[in-house]
Amino acid sequence: MSLTQDVANKVASLTYHELPPHIRHKAKLLVLDHVGCMIAGSASRGAKQMTPCLGRIDSGGASTVFGTSLRFHPANAAHANAHSASMLSLDDSYILFGHPGASIIPAALAVAEEVDSSGKEVIAAIVGGYEMSLRLGTAMRPSEERDCQVKGYATWQIFGACTAASLLYRFTAAQIADAYGLTPMHAPLPFLRKFHSRPMSLLKNNYGWANKGAITAVDLVRVGFHGNRTIFDGDDGFWVMAGSDRFEPQNMLDRWGERYFILETGFKPYGVCRWIHTAVDCVRALLSRHRFGRADIKSIHVETVSEFVRDFNGPWPQSTVEAAFHIPYALALELHDKSSTIGLREDDLADKSLHETTSLISLSTLAGADEKFYAKKLLPARVSVTLENGKTVSAEAEIPTGAPGGPAFGPAEVEAKFLTLTSPIIGEANAVHLKEALLELESLSVRDALKPCAVA
Repeated sequence: MSLTQDVANKVASLTYHELPPHIRHKAKLLVLDHVGCMIAGSASRGAKQMTPCLGRIDSGGASTVFGTSLRFHPANAAHANAHSASMLSLDDSYILFGHPGASIIPAALAVAEEVDSSGKEVIAAIVGGYEMSLRLGTAMRPSEERDCQVKGYATWQIFGACTAASLLYRFTAAQIADAYGLTPMHAPLPFLRKFHSRPMSLLKNNYGWANKGAITAVDLVRVGFHGNRTIFDGDDGFWVMAGSDRFEPQNMLDRWGERYFILETGFKPYGVCRWIHTAVDCVRALLSRHRFGRADIKSIHVETVSEFVRDFNGPWPQSTVEAAFHIPYALALELHDKSSTIGLREDDLADKSLHETTSLISLSTLAGADEKFYAKKLLPARVSVTLENGKTVSAEAEIPTGAPGGPAFGPAEVEAKFLTLTSPIIGEANAVHLKEALLELESLSVRDALKPCAVA
């Protein structure tokens, strides 16, 4: 039997009742967190451009477009919602693998509304999506040299959305294998090595298209199309199509049902790139310990991974997307009590005092950081603040807040983040009701759970 069919068999056999309680709970928290990001992100400039664009090619459907009164076909709803979720840079994170939930949860919720899935079915489908996506990413992870040339997350994370949608349509293992075979035909190229040119694209990782492409592939299977059922197998398998130079197929099946990748996915407290979070943690720690203010600072020096020094600096950002990948900007926000905890604000880009503070911040490569980043999935950062009185204080971090093994960002923080993000869009009462419904998802249908998110 082919590797592709073996994986499809594992996915097809996944059920809610076999999932340990803590896995179910993590899935619900990730749904809560992501719905919050989708609703809040719907008010962003990028979402207000994308959603009407999709509306022009959609005549209406069963699936919610979060933060609006619109309903689209599942493929377009998932496209719009995933794009909205990425706009505030607050969606979940797996170190080195981007934001897996953005290519799973929008598709799962959009399809679930169409077929009126139970909450239990959605939880199982989402867990399956995380397992398939992150196992594939682990199996086809390129060498460091190749990664420096070719990089793309949505390229392969599209299989997370495909998996979730296939499970919700109750596909057989053979149908899942067909869907896997068709999915690469709808996957975006691995384009991220060109992402940091200016101006940066509001598409970011293009997770919206990953959701849409996956649901399109699944829809084709539903009407009778077949795909290549050996898509992951051999020297011409998907891994080489996606630009990797190596593939370890055992990683797609190893310890299935024992190791859950969903547990290794973290929550983001700050609305900037996850790779910047340890530097932000350091600044916040120094502010808490030493009680200095912006006027007390002579200079700040950040040592971190060489790739971050190269890509996360440079000219003053011209958009919130560029600001999300700018270390001096992220740190200046903390020093001006404008933290990115609720996302980045367009108005702050015109703040001259922020601009002045960023001029005090310099960057260089931290010894040993590159190896820790690539080999151990760590984000090493050391921040040294020199004060006007001549004193220098420093802090170091390797694991960001909200990541497994890092400073805690638990259920209470996730719930508070959700209410803060959603209340301005759907109202405080609806936000509270929606939070409670999503945390009790296993006892509801998805349609019922999402009723409080309606926008008049």
